[in-house]
Amino acid sequence: MADFSPSDLPRVSPGASNERESTESYLNSSLSFLTFSYRENLYSQLDKLVEQGKSLDGLIIDLMQTGFSLPLDALVKFSMYAKKLLNPQGVLLFVKGDGAITLTKDDPAGGLTFNIYDSPFGIFTRYPLLADYACATVSGIDRRRLKGGGSTLANHILSTSIPVLTSDGKQIKGDFTLPAPQNWVMQMVEDYASVESIVRNVESHHQLPSDEALRILQELEAARLIFPVFSRIQFLSNCYHNRKPFRLGRYMVACGIVTEAQLRELLERQQEEGWGKSQRTFLGLLAVRAGYINTRELEVLLDDQYLYGGYHRRTEDELPGVSRTVNIETMRDSMIGSLGAIDTAGLLQSLATAKKTGLLTVEDRDKILIVAFVDGKPTHAKMNKLLGYHAMVEFLTTWGEGIFVFRDKGVSQEFDDTCRITQTLERLLLDSALCQDQVSQIFASLPQGRDSILERVWNFEMLWQQLAGTPLRLMDETVLSNDERFMIADLAAQIDGLSTLDEVIKAFDNWPTHKIVKALFMLVELKLANIQQASLFRPLTVLQKIGSEMQELIGREDNKALLHSSLHYVHGDSPAKARFHIDHEGRISVNLSQMKRAGVPVSAVLLELRRWMEAYLAYCRRQIDAKVVDEIVSRVISTST
Repeated sequence: MADFSPSDLPRVSPGASNERESTESYLNSSLSFLTFSYRENLYSQLDKLVEQGKSLDGLIIDLMQTGFSLPLDALVKFSMYAKKLLNPQGVLLFVKGDGAITLTKDDPAGGLTFNIYDSPFGIFTRYPLLADYACATVSGIDRRRLKGGGSTLANHILSTSIPVLTSDGKQIKGDFTLPAPQNWVMQMVEDYASVESIVRNVESHHQLPSDEALRILQELEAARLIFPVFSRIQFLSNCYHNRKPFRLGRYMVACGIVTEAQLRELLERQQEEGWGKSQRTFLGLLAVRAGYINTRELEVLLDDQYLYGGYHRRTEDELPGVSRTVNIETMRDSMIGSLGAIDTAGLLQSLATAKKTGLLTVEDRDKILIVAFVDGKPTHAKMNKLLGYHAMVEFLTTWGEGIFVFRDKGVSQEFDDTCRITQTLERLLLDSALCQDQVSQIFASLPQGRDSILERVWNFEMLWQQLAGTPLRLMDETVLSNDERFMIADLAAQIDGLSTLDEVIKAFDNWPTHKIVKALFMLVELKLANIQQASLFRPLTVLQKIGSEMQELIGREDNKALLHSSLHYVHGDSPAKARFHIDHEGRISVNLSQMKRAGVPVSAVLLELRRWMEAYLAYCRRQIDAKVVDEIVSRVISTST
């Protein structure tokens, strides 16, 4: 366990009018972080923290050794600890080498927000003060890669956000009494400059690293010298992803400007003065009048609501007496939008036509595409495990939804030579169109399209080895290399007779979709894989229903004895017996995970199930009248059909 105090700036009320304290008093308070490894005694350690009344801003659970293999009940326990231990806007971070999961206490309703990151460094966009602490307390978190995790929508929201000084912040800025690094950043905050421009200017004028500048900005936020910036990121990101509009009052609560009680007071005052809920900005003016925000911060909040909350129709009477403009730098240097309004090809072509140089990031659920552009030409690309050409083709052929962000002059540390693109955009578009046609043709030839289920032949390994010296081609006449042959052998392991083509494609993320589909089609043509005609689940359901009716006639214990005896009679102590399970209630199931591990074809398990059913029925006929058993079987089969 480790404890760390990243800052000595206290929390000051933004509307406070009392006398300013000395500079030293701004260096006495701290944000509290703790790190624990996931071990047997972890819950007892957390219980002690609860008993001691600890209140934390960050709680890190180190999963470097165990990974994300946490049972559901453990996640529920952690959520309870998070509610008890975290301060508002606090975070519970599960971190491992290639990803992170967070539970953040930024839900205005009092609940927790759950988020997944495909890189542990993405979380530091929202919590830059955690960066040094995590690097110091969690082995395997390389500080040099911190800049590489922030090219997502959250980073766009942060970089284009505008810090606004509170009344205390204005006083501190004018006194020049903060230590040098904090003072450099503070002097750059002038209510209209974005985070990106502040960081860039501090770096060029004072050689202060960008990640250090971000941490100082969060220190200023924690001390209430600027209005909340970092605490807004996840709220805005979630609302934009889910296309969920939000009201100004909810937004101010979510980012910690006002409490629920203060919001209720504002709404009551709004109603007393005769204004309805539709006058959203009047609530903002009431917040200004109460001293919670100033007019410039209200402009920034309304711009956020307009851009990320779906309020794309502004009226002149929204903010009487105050003129507002959208952040010009945001609109000039960056693009943000959703696929659907524009397709993948149109998005890439628009960047090429404008001869853009920068970084395009597109997010959709667990997939993230990053593309670097130079003068309108894509030069590097990465999508999870797909690199370069394959990443671009996958994007163009399979994506229809997602949030995209283009950052002008943006760069990424994630690229290397393996991500390089040598083809022109025109060639990528032509190749992608051809691949899409071929995939559509293959799906149309299958009986259930993407939902078709394939199964390897029982002697697949032997037959595949026999083809080692035979040239093999995909439907596009591409000759398979030796590396691709090994890859197809791995792909074949996913063809288990249970998973649909869609599930196989999602599980096998080493290849783009079009190549997986063409490889599977080749295996079907070579008769090394069959299209599943029979289903394991129908005969299993029949046996389950017959067993249930027999149990009503002869009792649970006798029926369980018949099931166990017939199963042992047919399969003995062989692996086939381990594939079937009879619980204490006499219910029957199949161990699908054991089937997948053993690589047993479904057709073989189907035969094993039928042999067991025949033996079970024979045992039943010895126990009761055979005619009764036959009537049950006929009724169950007819209703199942």
